Amino acid sequence: MLAAVWHGAKDVRVEEVAAPGAPRPGEVVVAVDLACICASDLAEYRDGPHVIPVRRPHRLTGRTAPVILGHEFVGRVLEAGDSGLTAGDRVCGDACLRCGVCFWCRRGEYNICESGGSIGLHTDGAFARYLTVPGYTLHRVPDAVDDRAAAIVEPLAVGLHGLRRGRFEAGETVTVVGFGMVGAAVTLLAAAIGAGRVIVVEAAPDRAEAARQAGATDVLAPGDTLRGAVRELTEGRGSDLVLDCTGRADVLPVSVELSRRGGRVVVCGLAHEPSAIRADRLVYFEREVIGSLGYRYDHEAVLRLLASGRLDVSRLFAPAIRLEDIVTDGFEATNTSKLRIPVAIGEA
Repeated sequence: MLAAVWHGAKDVRVEEVAAPGAPRPGEVVVAVDLACICASDLAEYRDGPHVIPVRRPHRLTGRTAPVILGHEFVGRVLEAGDSGLTAGDRVCGDACLRCGVCFWCRRGEYNICESGGSIGLHTDGAFARYLTVPGYTLHRVPDAVDDRAAAIVEPLAVGLHGLRRGRFEAGETVTVVGFGMVGAAVTLLAAAIGAGRVIVVEAAPDRAEAARQAGATDVLAPGDTLRGAVRELTEGRGSDLVLDCTGRADVLPVSVELSRRGGRVVVCGLAHEPSAIRADRLVYFEREVIGSLGYRYDHEAVLRLLASGRLDVSRLFAPAIRLEDIVTDGFEATNTSKLRIPVAIGEA
């Protein structure tokens, strides 16, 4: 079968690989229909490795590169093993691999498993016709949810987890800094589940317009007047909940300043450099800074929102591309303002 295999930075090859054999106990074989390119896939392509193991095998999967990329997908169960699923079930995936026995897994915090990994980074992923994954990662997709929406339940779950980590309450003002895919997920979900106001901070004009279409009540450009603009929209207080989705260390101090006294700042973006947050700006105003990694037990709630029609993600997608063209039309594409490029993999 054809697969998009990561060998190194700027070295993803669409090549023939062996199809998976019979699943081991607990595993499921999925025939992938559609998969989407994630920012983490792009990062590994452009200047990785970031998390793909190269020299030392991953402690849970035992894998090193090369590895098939892709962890946002929808498909149908081909072989269900002893998973409780049925052949033919349409499913989407939770990408988190976990040991199930460490301190954090026993607490239900599987997204911070001490041995944790990700499908498509630490083991083979969904940019191939067939995918073998643990059954615990799969969720049945309701008929009312189309394939494109099902394929991005995973990043939508990231957004929902960020809101939950920030203890979001209906009626609150939510400020979203950065309108990439996670920022879009937070914006859509906050609007769908009852935010009183959703402020998005975004510099790019096309993404600013997309934020308005996604339900933002206000879209602001970054700059020296940003803090004052947020306070003007919130009766001088600042935002109840700020979610920094930029992954930029220099932006985080700005995000802190957008929050009110007693406000919460959730860091969803992953920066790799130190950030100069002043402790006095936290202590004097009892602000909280909260990390948010991925998701845990969020997929089913996202699927219910999609099935109900309260969550419309149709504007997020560029036209689908072929797996054969994933490098030229996907990883190298610079001419799309859309947040997700779907890769058509199935035969239908």
